[in-house]
Amino acid sequence: MTSYCKELNFDEYEIIGFDLDGTLLRYNIHEMTILIYNVLRRYLVEERGYSKQLLEQSLNVDFLQKGLFLDGPRGNVLKLGKNATILRATHGTRRLTDEEIVSIYGAERQWNVTSNFYQDPLSTWNGVPADQMRALLDYFDMPAAMVFAQAVDQVDKEQRQQEEYQVWRDLQAALMHSYNRDHFSNDISSYFKDMKAEPQKYVLKTSPKVINWLEQLRSNGKKLFLLTGSNIDFANLTATQALGENWRNLFDIVVTYAKKPGFFTSTRPFLKVNASELKELSQSEQPADSHLSMNEIYSQGNWHQLHNSLAHQLQKPSANVKALYFGDNIIQDVYTPVAHRDFDAVAIAEEMLVQDSEYPYKKEVGSGLWGSYFSVESTPTIWSDFICNFAQICVPSMDHLAQTPPNKRILCTNHIGFYPKMPKELESSI
Repeated sequence: MTSYCKELNFDEYEIIGFDLDGTLLRYNIHEMTILIYNVLRRYLVEERGYSKQLLEQSLNVDFLQKGLFLDGPRGNVLKLGKNATILRATHGTRRLTDEEIVSIYGAERQWNVTSNFYQDPLSTWNGVPADQMRALLDYFDMPAAMVFAQAVDQVDKEQRQQEEYQVWRDLQAALMHSYNRDHFSNDISSYFKDMKAEPQKYVLKTSPKVINWLEQLRSNGKKLFLLTGSNIDFANLTATQALGENWRNLFDIVVTYAKKPGFFTSTRPFLKVNASELKELSQSEQPADSHLSMNEIYSQGNWHQLHNSLAHQLQKPSANVKALYFGDNIIQDVYTPVAHRDFDAVAIAEEMLVQDSEYPYKKEVGSGLWGSYFSVESTPTIWSDFICNFAQICVPSMDHLAQTPPNKRILCTNHIGFYPKMPKELESSI
């Protein structure tokens, strides 16, 4: 049986890394969705000249789902299956029929931009493809689908359908403005301003079991690192709320503003971070051949140097030290480190909890319009395919792992790698 099932054995790894947002800390998805939805559409109205009628629209959470794709030029929202086949689609908020999907994308139901993404996600990360398409990979992105669709509806109402819509470019500017790290301290971003005012409203407390589990890993000789795309000031706000004032002490090294997925593929230098002032120090680049100091915070950087530094602490060549990484962003945290570096990865997919009667965010995470995150009518989605091919296992949250002692092997009950249970939508597809 074990030859057909995926497993996770912590004895194989001496270096273990964690993403922060959506992994070691979870958000109140209901409140976060409302906040981001309102921030983005206000930007379109106030900064990009969209009609105030956009602010009169209501948030339909059933339209939302992590992992949707925006076809910017056409004003369409896409749900992709394995091989990037378009399973479902809307124009604006209107669902397209199968006949309409075929008339737009051809009998194969393929768009070359998303097909290229499926073959090599990093090839579409920047440049022309990034101006045409957006994959909504996490809960920070998810509300953008609703804003995009309602803005397309507004354009159609005012100007009739366009040969090429500009909505995605305007929305892209809204996202960049909202999440720009420079806007945390100056209150230009209303997203950061609201988060700072009431972090307890949006950030959930991490279970003490998870914190204790991390401490057990370190006591077992593992080197732990935190790797987050958040800048140090925002990371400190959310980590303090979730993990407590002493959150830094849980890790041997903390890396902020990591610019994933480039962190795993580039040679960008590390910069030191002033821990008391919560800012990156200019002209503090660490020599590429140097070892990072333990119990410090760094910014930007690259995996090669981090790997070498942690292996040095273990007094072993980096080639002999296996690393494992946990994250919820399937491309940044799972695909890239596994496909382009020497990692193993564990995927976090909160969508596995939709069938749990006590899960509080079913409306935001589940969708009748789009179907399951994992499968549509027995056809696995693109994300199920990536998880199966690149993740060691997939779990709903870190809480589920914290129930298992770090020295115990975790064996999945299916070859796809979902643990502790497989989403029921996938049961008929294996």
